[in-house]
Order: sequence, then structure tokens, then C-alpha cells
Amino acid sequence: MVRVDDLRVTTDVLSLFNFTYNAEAERALLAFLQNVPSSMDAVLERQAVIKGFLANWSVVANFSYQKIQYLEVHSFLSSVHDGRILLETNQLKASLKLFLSEEVRYALRAKCVQTLLFLHRIWQHYLVRLTPTEFPASFQKQLLVLVRFMERFSLEDNAAAIQEDNFTAARMVQFARALRAVNFAEMKAFWEAFYDFEMYWSLAKGILTHELAFPSFQKGTFQLQEFYHPLLKNPVKNTLELRARENVFLLTGPNMSGKSTLLKAVGLCVYLAHVGLGVPAAACTLPFFKTIVVTINLSDNLQDGYSHFMAEIQNLKAVLLATREADQTFAIFDELFRGTNVDDALAITQATISGLQAFPQSFFFISTHLLQLKQQRQTQDAVKEYYIDCTLEASVPMFSYKLKLGWSELKIGKVLFEKEGLNDLLKAQ
Repeated sequence: MVRVDDLRVTTDVLSLFNFTYNAEAERALLAFLQNVPSSMDAVLERQAVIKGFLANWSVVANFSYQKIQYLEVHSFLSSVHDGRILLETNQLKASLKLFLSEEVRYALRAKCVQTLLFLHRIWQHYLVRLTPTEFPASFQKQLLVLVRFMERFSLEDNAAAIQEDNFTAARMVQFARALRAVNFAEMKAFWEAFYDFEMYWSLAKGILTHELAFPSFQKGTFQLQEFYHPLLKNPVKNTLELRARENVFLLTGPNMSGKSTLLKAVGLCVYLAHVGLGVPAAACTLPFFKTIVVTINLSDNLQDGYSHFMAEIQNLKAVLLATREADQTFAIFDELFRGTNVDDALAITQATISGLQAFPQSFFFISTHLLQLKQQRQTQDAVKEYYIDCTLEASVPMFSYKLKLGWSELKIGKVLFEKEGLNDLLKAQ
């Protein structure tokens, strides 16, 4: 089970990695991000492909093409393949047809030339300069699909003829024959391989642009060094470490101190690691999780008649059922049980924290405003308490956004209430 809607994959995460030039490659990129592999081997395979691009970055760093040219080439190849454009494969008939109609001759020649130059540029500047052995065998097959498709068209000879203004009717017929020999499956496989190539290149560029680090996976260890949220302009970097048996992370801190943002940053690291990407941290070591749930902005479910509190209950139940089936869960609960009264929230939060410790191979991150927990909760080795530092200076809260070991008892609600002049506004006129 993977529930990461609160990380805003289709907008925020996509924006970190989307350097694609066409809509199909962007769709492939989004599908990649939304499809979290179910095995560590599959994750490492994705990593290996991206590392292959990084190893070949001197070749593909400036990968690009004109979007309008791609669209016209794609349209032309599709039109030829489905019969909307008929290319003559008989040289005599083709010569006669082109001789009789200057308009047809120039239009068809332009489409052929544009297609050949587009393919030649991809071939010459990128494909033939790659070191295929830097990629895993699965992606080498994708590269071979691209190479074999392009080898059909004598790209070097045709590009030279075009350069010398010697792209004759005979060459057009030769190109037509090669193109007509491509079947539906081969054409489809070429474009899919092309989109995958661009998608992985885009992912590699995103990792370099944002200086992300590839994670390692290790059972029972949760370490994030200098992690941060990459969408912040000037993020504060934090470090946390949970050892084996320290599987509950309990976070406190006043309003506006950055608890939700920090939890999103942790969740993003875990999610990106399991998608096969680098993470916004200097270093990252995690267990491999089968269940990933990030709950930051849980809302009412009006269709099913659920209140916010009932939605929290159902969310926790789903996490527990998945964890009982396989003790490999990562879950975030931001301000758990804020949808009920303080007395109930205290009792069931204590029960939840105590119960979650029974799953030593899972890690649970919980933030809370229930300061009474500190007095009522027993010391438990499996629970690691952190807080986000904040101080008051002349009744003004100063937020450091730094994560520290321990418990925050600072209350700034009344301070902010007074600071904004609400007491005066509520006084009788």
C-alpha cells in the first residue's frame, strides 16, 4: 500500500524532475513517479538506469530538440504508417509523380528531410556516443531498439546528401521503402523507447540540478543526514537517526515551527528512495518498506459520511492492517487525532504509540500538540522524542526550524493571539 497524495506527486514532485520536451515523455515521467516498485531489486534497477545516464552525462548533458520538429516528425511517421500519407516505393513512378507536381515534390521532400535530420541528430549526438555497458541489461535492450530502428535509414549517407543538396528522388524512394518496412509493433516500440530515454534523462537532470543523493537500503536503520524540502528557497537542513527498535518518532513544537514541513521532507525522502531516485539529503539509509503512508492534510470524507476524526481512525486502521500482514511499514501521522477532544485524543494517542512499538521493522512518525503526553507517557526505548526549536524574544516567536532531541513545551498560541491584536478587537465597543 502506498498513499502519498499529501506529497503532491503530480505537481510538486513532478516539477523537480520534469525537463522533458514533449507531452508523451512527460506522461511517461509521471507514470514512473506514480508507480512505486514492490521489490528492492526493481528499485535498484531504476537507480542503475539513472546512474547509467549520469555516467554518460558528458554525452547527454545537452540533450535537446525542437518540440515543433518532434511533433512534425511524429505526425509524418504516424501518417505514413497508418496510410494517410502514401509514399511511392517504385522509383520510376515516384520520379514521374515528383516531376509532374512541384508542390508535391517540395512538400514530400521537406518532410523526408526533416525526419531524417531529426533522427540523425539523435543518433549522431547521443546514441552512438553512449557507453551502453554503463546501463543495466534491461535498458541496453531499450537502447538497441532505438539503434536498430535508426539503422534502417542510412542516416549518415542521407544527412550528407541533404547537406550537399543532393537528396534525390532515388534517395526518397529508398527512404520510403525502409519506412514502409517498419511494422506497427516496431514503430510503437521505437517511440516508447524514445520516451523512456527522455524520461530517464530528465530524471538524471533533476537529480543533478537539485543535488540529490542516492539512498542505500539497510534493515533496521533509518538515517537522514542534512535532509530538507527541496521546494523551499532557503531550507534549513536537519539530521535524524533511528536505530533498531527505535521505531516511533514523536515530534513536538509550537504552531508555525515547521513540523508539517519537516514531516513532508522526511516523507519525500522515503518516497523518492522507493521510486528509485535520489533524495534531498547529504546521505540516506533506510529499510525497504512495503507500505508507505504520508498523512499530512487528512480531510473529511463527505461521500462516505466520515468526519475528520473517523477519517483518522480509518487511516490508522488501514496502516495497522497492512503492517500486521508485513512488518515493513513507513507511516506519517501529522497531529494525530486532532479531530477529537483532548481527553479522548490523549488516551488513544498513548494506546497508539504503545501499540506501534510491537512492529520493530516498521517506522512511524507522529507529531502532536498534546503536551500532556509528556507527563502521562511512560519512558519507552522504542520511542524517540524530537522537537523543533523555537524561542520567544520580547514576546516574539523566533523560529529556527532546527530539529533537536527532546520535548517542546513552548506555547505560542496566546502570544500570537495577543500579538495580532485580537484581544482588543474582541473587547466591547
